[in-house]
Amino acid sequence: MSTPSRRPSAASSPPAWPTGQRRMFLLVVVIEVCASLMALWSQAPAFDTLDVWALPLLSVTMLGVQLLLARGVIRFETATSVAFLGAGLYLLLALSHQFDPLPAGVRRLSENTYWFAVLYTSIFYIYPPRRAAKRALLILGISTAICGGHLLLTVPPEMQLNLLSATAQFLLSSSVLILIQATFGVQRAQLLASRSAALIDVLTGVANRRAAEERLRELAGKRATYTVVLFDLDHFKQINDRHGHATGDQVLRAVAQLSRDLLPQGGMVARWGGEEFLLILPALGDTQVRKLLNNLRNELRQQRHGEVVGVTASFGVASAAAGESSDDVVGRADEAMYSAKQQGRNDIRLAEWRRNTVY
Repeated sequence: MSTPSRRPSAASSPPAWPTGQRRMFLLVVVIEVCASLMALWSQAPAFDTLDVWALPLLSVTMLGVQLLLARGVIRFETATSVAFLGAGLYLLLALSHQFDPLPAGVRRLSENTYWFAVLYTSIFYIYPPRRAAKRALLILGISTAICGGHLLLTVPPEMQLNLLSATAQFLLSSSVLILIQATFGVQRAQLLASRSAALIDVLTGVANRRAAEERLRELAGKRATYTVVLFDLDHFKQINDRHGHATGDQVLRAVAQLSRDLLPQGGMVARWGGEEFLLILPALGDTQVRKLLNNLRNELRQQRHGEVVGVTASFGVASAAAGESSDDVVGRADEAMYSAKQQGRNDIRLAEWRRNTVY
């Protein structure tokens, strides 16, 4: 049996919350830049030797990452990892820097240590629980080594006792926070896995109808323009009757995988029901849709599934107008698809407001 090579595609999975993620990251960037400016403003004209270069560099890095993310050059996961690495490195440098020089009579650590709580909390939202716990423990270990080394080697003996309590509170509270976040992180991962499973078609591994409907409602709520393709495998009942349901299942899985592999960026494939599939695509012109679906049709004809050599499908295409109900868009695509089936199947029809245009 010939099947297309499998490659991961986030676009075909049920949408998580990409818009919310991007907004959250933008807000984090704004807060970081404002906090850096306020810190430098409060120090003027006697700037701290670390902050005078580290804070501007961190802000420029965050703004650069935000720009790349907004333009689609990098993914959200890459952006958050770079931001986390930059913030973590700065906080560790600041933790060490506050001990040299150390003002006489100081009894507490500097305000920079407050941000470690944010760092430990955010790490469990950026990475999976196990990986997050390892990174959090690594930061805690480095923090412990920095504080312990300075208390033993650089802090004057008469000040060691004063700082010991503050340092112990900082490290112990960090440990408790990591433990709490690790516990909730596992629970959160389980909840997300359960939700993801509820939005995935068990047989084909692509999104199910519920996930597609959620995506369509999200697009309609934004008054976005998009293109919907509804297609139905031709004579699929005959495949089940002649070759058995196991072979039919192989066909459905291969069609789903092939559709996923050919999706453009930002697209989604869902099993709409039975042998029907739905593609939710960015707004595409007639020529672009034709090229995409003809590639899919050609690949489908070349597939082999046991004794089944190639399959065909009937396609209906509808492009949404801004603010149009998703039910209306899918309904127009459905009418176009059935028009293709009535005219002999193995065809592509584009739904317009008043008539169907045949490619």
